[in-house]
Amino acid sequence: MPKTRLESVDDDEASERFVHEAMHGLAELGPEDLEHENLTLPLSLSLWMRRGGVGLDDARRALFDLRRALLRVAALDEGSEPVPLVVADPVAATLSLAVYLDGLLSRAARATDTSRLDVAERAVAHLVA
Repeated sequence: MPKTRLESVDDDEASERFVHEAMHGLAELGPEDLEHENLTLPLSLSLWMRRGGVGLDDARRALFDLRRALLRVAALDEGSEPVPLVVADPVAATLSLAVYLDGLLSRAARATDTSRLDVAERAVAHLVA
């Protein structure tokens, strides 16, 4: 079965839309949403990609950009923060990166003594500025 790649008219606008959707969506997830058999994260990620008009490669690039933005706004040491492992399967790699960002959001919120949503908004603002 061939994979469908979503095309975008304006790549920058699509990327910004995906970044906003993904960061805010991740900030609102609960621990139960990340459980192994739960489909919330895969379905949410698919929805954010569709709304943003990005494919898997662009989504992963944007998620890595969000990682850098979170590290910066939370003043976390990039050298001591683990680098997410990216496996060969693009779907598994994208899901794994989203799970990693969920944990980073919690660490960033603790480091800034704010909520996950607040630090997510700051990261998005930093990234799209």
